[in-house]
Amino acid sequence: MDEAQCLQWLDSMKPGSVVFVSFGSLACTTPQQLVELGLGLETSRKPFIWVIKAGAKLPEVEEWLADEFEERVKNRGMVIRGWAPQLMILQYQAVGGFVTHCGWNSTVEGICAGVPMITWPHFGEQFLNEKLLVDVLKIGMEVGVKGVTQWGSENQEVMVTRDEVQKAVNTLMDEGAAAEEMRVRAKDCAIKARRAFNEGGSSYDNIRLLIQEMEIKTNACGSVVDTDGNKLSFLV
Repeated sequence: MDEAQCLQWLDSMKPGSVVFVSFGSLACTTPQQLVELGLGLETSRKPFIWVIKAGAKLPEVEEWLADEFEERVKNRGMVIRGWAPQLMILQYQAVGGFVTHCGWNSTVEGICAGVPMITWPHFGEQFLNEKLLVDVLKIGMEVGVKGVTQWGSENQEVMVTRDEVQKAVNTLMDEGAAAEEMRVRAKDCAIKARRAFNEGGSSYDNIRLLIQEMEIKTNACGSVVDTDGNKLSFLV
């Protein structure tokens, strides 16, 4: 699936109707859990893009996708194997929800795109990022993960059922008051994030201050040189 095909497919969908599902390049998901996720997306009856990371090497999942699943959802679902242009997809007007593992890069990209999220943390700080999205910013809702996903545990039980996936997707994508409030807050967070990144914004100023501090420390300790002996300087 190339970028042009992906964009063409998104162009055919109504604004805000598509759920984007991606767990990044590090999260490890068992075959059983992938099948449950796929069945939950199918029964939600919502349009979706589902990214399955490259190198998963799960022949049983590939067989299930090719023989049954992709044929059943071909009119409203797209499965991308490997890398996908995540930020570009999130910023597309057809996308109205993001099922994410809550890695920090994905969290920031979701916020900047103004897309409400379904949180599915796997390990580490992802559970803290989930709390930020759900309890602080209130632009995310939990799918129901209660424990850490263990690396290499092929026989691990399913942690999130198809019914839980379906319920979360339908709740996020429906036209109820709660979902609409979440969409409004997500758009507001995107505006604030862009202001922070622009000149004069908090993130812009903090990076500038960091560079200034590094320059002060460098001048105090002597010049910094690269591997070829050239003096390095920090531009502020």
